[in-house]
Amino acid sequence: MDYRHSLPNGKHGLQPQPSPQYTSRSASPVVPIASVAKNDLPPAPDYNTPRLLHIYKDGITHRHMTIANADKTHPLYTVKQNSGSIFSSVPHMTITQPQSTNNPTPAVIGTTTFHNWSRTVDLTFHGNPVPLESEGIFTRSYAFASPAFEERLRWECDGIWGADLVLVNGKKEWIAKFDASLFSMSKIGKLHIVNGAINGAALDEIVVSGCAFAEHERRRRNSRSAAAGG
Repeated sequence: MDYRHSLPNGKHGLQPQPSPQYTSRSASPVVPIASVAKNDLPPAPDYNTPRLLHIYKDGITHRHMTIANADKTHPLYTVKQNSGSIFSSVPHMTITQPQSTNNPTPAVIGTTTFHNWSRTVDLTFHGNPVPLESEGIFTRSYAFASPAFEERLRWECDGIWGADLVLVNGKKEWIAKFDASLFSMSKIGKLHIVNGAINGAALDEIVVSGCAFAEHERRRRNSRSAAAGG
């Protein structure tokens, strides 16, 4: 599927949409430039183009990941995975913002918890619980009620291998797309944000829910491979 032709303005190419509809009262406040050390500031997003994030893994495992800005040098999020168990209350994934001069303690942006007995994935956005729910036993799409976008959003699989993912709204307009780097030892993939103006709580929700759905699909593929003896 070519998501360049699925934009709400009907034009070809990735064109950003106006940002007001993505603004939420729960969005993180804008930090004054003067209060942040110069070296801690990533390049300002170009609002005339989509935003691109790069996702890297630590070594050959998925235990730790870094989500970096388009320049690949400024980390925006870190992702830590825990093995967990059915008796553990520790989330399977914890997404934080890295330390900086203005943020000496990593701030937890969201968490993800999977269940063996349920297809629902428990998410939190800044401490607020939001379920990521399967849309049917015969479909590979999961949806959640977004506080920042103020509507229900849906992640679904895309591409020949089903490893690529897309996030759409109720009008089936594209919000984000994840392209998996299947043959890379260090990179997990790229996350395209259609509207370069999306930031704050809205971007946090895309990252947290996207990481959750990507990990859910990875576990599903591994489970099927193990069942097939592969």
